[in-house]
Amino acid sequence: MEKQSTIFDVAKLANVAPSTVSRYLNSSSYVSNETKKKVKMAIKKLQYRPSRFATNLRTQSMFIVSVIVPDLNWEFYGEIVDPLSIYATLRGIEVIVNVTHDIEKLKQITFDFGFTRRIDGVVLCTPDLKTVESFSKLSVPVIVIDWENTVGGDIEVDTINIDNKKAAFMAINYLYNKGHKKILVITGGNKIQSSLERFKGIRLFSDRHEDAKIFIFDGDFTPNSGYDITKTFLQKNKTITAVFAFNDLMAFGALNAITENGLRVPNDISIMGFDNSFISNYTFPRLTTVDQPKEKIGITAAQLIIDKIKSPKEKRNKDIIIPFSIIERDSVKEIVKWL
Repeated sequence: MEKQSTIFDVAKLANVAPSTVSRYLNSSSYVSNETKKKVKMAIKKLQYRPSRFATNLRTQSMFIVSVIVPDLNWEFYGEIVDPLSIYATLRGIEVIVNVTHDIEKLKQITFDFGFTRRIDGVVLCTPDLKTVESFSKLSVPVIVIDWENTVGGDIEVDTINIDNKKAAFMAINYLYNKGHKKILVITGGNKIQSSLERFKGIRLFSDRHEDAKIFIFDGDFTPNSGYDITKTFLQKNKTITAVFAFNDLMAFGALNAITENGLRVPNDISIMGFDNSFISNYTFPRLTTVDQPKEKIGITAAQLIIDKIKSPKEKRNKDIIIPFSIIERDSVKEIVKWL
């Protein structure tokens, strides 16, 4: 492997001191035009590239952000972290991704990491209240994604979220307006705040539409839970016209269970998901779903954490709500024409 040129090689070839090369690179003080030409020619000849790490270290402008996710098994977090990382890295921010797998010991290790290494900011994805409370005690900005501060108190964090309650209400209302009054709802369980908020939307809908029959079962945001719940439900000869899953992965599982049961989507049973994962446009039929604009969420998180890091005196916490939308594709059939 060819040895990379150093600032000392440039200085030797240009017949100047290394400090002069440094001044030229950083434009920190006066360098004569003649010296500039010599240094520039030496840099070009040696194909010298300054170390960004060393430059940041000298100017004390290197920032490190820890992005903490529960897992990377599914695409949801990847579709958030990827644009976040690209945006931040292009602006000189180092991004470290820590995966906790929702294991308390790993969460504690990640938390300790915030103290033992110089971390300038933290982005938490889909945390529980205990985790938020712990990380809010760090002396760095903390951005929380897919979580809403409903407890107030001394939790000093910024949040980025969609209106999950309204989104779930709009989704099941969409099915209702298509004529579906017997609907299987698969939640994400009662441990994740976003699932609890979506459940509130379902409950609000039920209170307003007594003619609709809603069957509610708790999943865990995995395809297996969507598959198992739907399969078991259909085996009991329950009659439904639609399934609404609290994420696309469970909707994919439900789709397989319906097909294996000899039924067709959407001719026999319609399906609606939540998230608008990139795979949802490639299933058969293509999945109708609620769009969480994950790229926008990731970039917004990157912008906010950078602003917080570079403006440490700004103490006001922000609660940013990102607009959602319903993406209509092919998995929902209209079964009643309203007069």
